[in-house]
Amino acid sequence: MVVDRRKRTKAPPSNSSNTSLRVRSQHPAHTSNHRRNIYILHTAEECHSALLPILVIAGVWCFGCWLMAWATLYRSFSATDRADDNRGFGRRTNDALAIKLQQFLAGRSTADVDGQTSISHALRQVTDPVILEKIHSKLVKELSFPQLILGAYLEPELQLQSSDLMILRSQSPQNLTHVSYPYQPPRTNDDTHKIAGACSQNGAQWLFPTFHPSTLDYHFDGNVFRKKNLFDLRWDLAMGIGTNDGDATNKLGYCPVDADPYLPWIHDAFPSNDGSNIKFIISNKRRCNSDPKVFQADLKNLEPQVALMQPIPVKRLVLGDHNESEEVTKSMSKLWSPDASDAYNQPRYRLATSLEDADEDVQHTRFICRFHTVVIEEGGQSSQSKLKRVVLGESLSNYPYNPEHANYRKRGSKPMLTSLEQGHDEQIWNSVYEVRCPTPIELISTITSGASLLRDIPSIYVDLVPIRTPVRRDREGFGIPGVTSSFDPIRAWGNAHVLPHVAASGRWANIPICNTPRYEQQKTTVTTERGLSGMQQTANAKENFLVACVWAARSFSTRGQYAATDSSTGDRLREFLSYHLHLAQFDHVYVYDNTDVSVDSETLASITDLFPKDRVTRIPWPHRVCNNNRPGHSNPGERSSQYAAEASCRARYGADTEWMTSLDVDEYIIAVGKDWESIRDWLQNVTATEKDTQILSFFQTRALPNIDAMVPYTDDALAVCKDAIGKEVADAKCLEKDPEKTFMETYNCEPTTHPKPEAYGWRAKKQLYRPQFVLNHFVHYSVVTRRILDEPMKESLRFVEKAPFERRVNEVTEGFLLHSKTTSPDKTVNWQTTCPRKGVETKSCTVGIPSGELLGSDSTEDEGASAKVSSLFEPNCYRHSRVMHEWIPKLEEALTRSFQNRQLSTFGSQILELN
Repeated sequence: MVVDRRKRTKAPPSNSSNTSLRVRSQHPAHTSNHRRNIYILHTAEECHSALLPILVIAGVWCFGCWLMAWATLYRSFSATDRADDNRGFGRRTNDALAIKLQQFLAGRSTADVDGQTSISHALRQVTDPVILEKIHSKLVKELSFPQLILGAYLEPELQLQSSDLMILRSQSPQNLTHVSYPYQPPRTNDDTHKIAGACSQNGAQWLFPTFHPSTLDYHFDGNVFRKKNLFDLRWDLAMGIGTNDGDATNKLGYCPVDADPYLPWIHDAFPSNDGSNIKFIISNKRRCNSDPKVFQADLKNLEPQVALMQPIPVKRLVLGDHNESEEVTKSMSKLWSPDASDAYNQPRYRLATSLEDADEDVQHTRFICRFHTVVIEEGGQSSQSKLKRVVLGESLSNYPYNPEHANYRKRGSKPMLTSLEQGHDEQIWNSVYEVRCPTPIELISTITSGASLLRDIPSIYVDLVPIRTPVRRDREGFGIPGVTSSFDPIRAWGNAHVLPHVAASGRWANIPICNTPRYEQQKTTVTTERGLSGMQQTANAKENFLVACVWAARSFSTRGQYAATDSSTGDRLREFLSYHLHLAQFDHVYVYDNTDVSVDSETLASITDLFPKDRVTRIPWPHRVCNNNRPGHSNPGERSSQYAAEASCRARYGADTEWMTSLDVDEYIIAVGKDWESIRDWLQNVTATEKDTQILSFFQTRALPNIDAMVPYTDDALAVCKDAIGKEVADAKCLEKDPEKTFMETYNCEPTTHPKPEAYGWRAKKQLYRPQFVLNHFVHYSVVTRRILDEPMKESLRFVEKAPFERRVNEVTEGFLLHSKTTSPDKTVNWQTTCPRKGVETKSCTVGIPSGELLGSDSTEDEGASAKVSSLFEPNCYRHSRVMHEWIPKLEEALTRSFQNRQLSTFGSQILELN
């Protein structure tokens, strides 16, 4: 609208206002301001009139863009919005929808959304039984297995400049050496249903190649008393050797760690119960043989095994980020990159120069975790369909605690990497550790519901990629709270050290993701052909109060150079389970079966099957002990298999129990005193009355075999026992346990009175502990606890936790540990001369001569004593009254009842099958 100012000025004013208006107009300032205000008002009106059509058009255009964007988002996951009858998939769909929405609103690119679409498409395939059958059939044709084969990519040695600055790892995938480690599944024909899946043995632990089988001991001088380095044989060990000296065919590798020492020595891998991460139980292979006079080459070669326990800070790179320095861009240009057709080539990382420089969630990491699967890529015809690998996501690992921090806080500890001059150390907390890979959120519900497995055949895998840096040699480490470190990341790797792409990195590949431990437990009571319909992984799942972990083998060699073979485990395990389940009232026992299946035809399954599956779980554990020497040897023993089994049991099942213990089959935790009906009864009282107590320690002494429960050894297998074999105990050259008596009765002969000696009883103590408090338990000791997280600045004792968290169990009023370790017949040779007769000076006696004085009672046991062989000798041990009069009779009854119950159960199952 145009305003004519002249008409306004000529309008006739009224009489009342004319004078005042005339007066104001005569003032120059008033006149100028008035005209300026009128001009501004008219100009604004003109602009508004001109802009209004433009604003309307822009609004319509923005609204159209908004609709198109939402349409694009809808198309990217519209298929996941359809109904799906796979268990857990509806919940996964909702998760995926929320994730995509968040990514879209955060401004993620169209390519990122398309990547999420491919993930959704892949997850639909691997949770569809019909499609999975097709995938498995194609894999069998291509690989002879229904799933991908576990393998390793070995990377060339890490290179350093003269200034010790780490050189960029610019190798390509062609520079890596690939080794496959196929398992040997039982199969009867070519039907894929007859091929045992990789998860068929209660997890994936049985797949990992940790050492050579015993059939090839002659290639490596044996496993226990090896006297030369493996360094020269590292490629034979990784790539495989023939089954005999002249056989160059049918080669199979056994362990790649010596050939690429940055690869972790994995013994177990499994999802957490909530599916939020994949847990790895890893042993430190450098501790296997530590005599520096003999194994210098191995100790030097395996230094990277220590580096894997030292966290490092990492920064994620965003392609096209202008905030990154020119040095970072230049470093990336030097590294191998995948072809542009690789849809998943985005995640890249660089080593951070400080904790502040790193991303907050990965200030203490060590591994890249890449999740992937296999899908069918349809061609023009169904017969032309091909298999395609799809990456489902990447994450960076974390530790449940910082191993370097725990080592520093130990009183009197050395650096994690000891020098050759220092030799072996007692830092047992560095023997085994746990690493966790966070699971991409899109996969969690699929993993926890068991939807990705079909008949124990996995369809989701993870690659574990170590981030390689030189080992830190200072005890102070890096990033430990309250500790000033001399370590300089810029000097070690610079300020622009970009990590190579996963495809160009040495790594473990195709590690199968099996069911969660809780899911496997629930399978024992609810079973369907594929998964457990309606089964939910919830926080209110049944929790145990008291469980035990046992590492055992059908037969085993005792420690030391003159080791003997003990084949009593089967009988011992049956007795152990009968006592602890029925009398001590444990909820569950987890048996890690270390039977060497390549030598022994029978595992411990025939024993564990005698008991209900919801109370006894057998986990095949084929990993061999890497060094079975005695602790005081110049090359001290490292029972790696046992340590890893205990760590696995705590990590797998600790979340679902209040108390846990690790025992041998020759150990019994026995309630004493008048107040407790069982160990469980006593422990429940402790739980209710001692809120701060987290660890209960039982001191240990080795019991002697009661001579009155022994019989003459009549076998001629032992040369030292062949001559002058007597028919009566008093005349026998060697003795053995009476097969008609239980191990508990035979070894109810303690070498000391109670309480046990403080001076040495603590060394081999066994513990009941709360797994939520104990983060690392090593056979006899709780070596790392939650105090490292709750009180990170406090010093930690080496083998004892401070009061009130740990306390000793009172052997007189609460309970004691009966250690019934086998005394073999050859150890009793000429016992008549080594055991003191009445009135003769005491000598070394390996059999028990029971005293008339009973532990736990004021009375003595004199009935029939004069007729026993022990009456001729001086006593050297003490029987426990309650064990004699209560626990042994109840144990004999439980052994009979468990066998009868199993027979009835088997008969009932046969009747049901007939019906």
